Amino acid sequence: MLGREIFLGFTLGYSTYALRMIDPFDAVRMIKEVGYEALEICVAEDWPSSPVEFSSSNQHDLGRLSQDLGFESPIVFALIDVCTPRSDRMVMLERTKRKFEMAQRLHYDDSPILITTTPGHSAPPWDSGKEQIRDAFLSLADTAAENDIVVAIEAHAGTDFETPEKAVWLIEQTRHPNLRLDLDISHFVVEGCDMVHSVDLCAPHSAMVHIKDGKKVDGKVQFCLPGDGNIDIPAFMTALRANGLEGLPVFAEVSQMQSREPDYDPRAVAKHCFDALDTARNSID
Repeated sequence: MLGREIFLGFTLGYSTYALRMIDPFDAVRMIKEVGYEALEICVAEDWPSSPVEFSSSNQHDLGRLSQDLGFESPIVFALIDVCTPRSDRMVMLERTKRKFEMAQRLHYDDSPILITTTPGHSAPPWDSGKEQIRDAFLSLADTAAENDIVVAIEAHAGTDFETPEKAVWLIEQTRHPNLRLDLDISHFVVEGCDMVHSVDLCAPHSAMVHIKDGKKVDGKVQFCLPGDGNIDIPAFMTALRANGLEGLPVFAEVSQMQSREPDYDPRAVAKHCFDALDTARNSID
């Protein structure tokens, strides 16, 4: 459990990844007002909370606000292009350093400093490049260890890194204490993997949990909000509980497929996700 407190019952989290159009301070307040108990801050480029634009003093203030609102230290959604080619690697490393520094400024308790990322858009094809992906994450993990940070790797539907077996292979091949998994069940389910099997396989290596929903239509991924698809959320939470992951918050994630829509209502979507997850956790308690 990486030192996290074991809660009696599931806690629910939300990410500012879904709130790109809102000031970061207002976004954190809104997440609390909706009812969430855990917080994820998106620090990706082009987000208002990116350390490129969001000053160190603002970062400290956002951490204080999160603490004052009663959140455990936020998880950081980093979106690092881990497999960046050598020609662009110095730029990636500098951006990553700033994200690591922001994660530290947001941290105020004894929980692990968690950052989550996919391999990034530069990842090579899995069959010919999985060793390259492994080595890129090992290099990132060494830097993370120097900064007392744990990197949670997220598989992603629609890419070559999309199954629980591949995610576990990566962890077992790296065997680095600063590398874990982000168990985002939606990516596995969208790719046709059995939900309970995916949880059972990934649970021993997981440091955090995400959920959205979706399906593939004509080979293309179409994400939707948790509660609007076919994932049985109570069954998912039951599988988490059976694997000892009840102490990890369940974070609702909203794809940009929804958040970029012109009629997107950020508060209404956050409330919709909360209600779906809250109903599910109450149904199994």
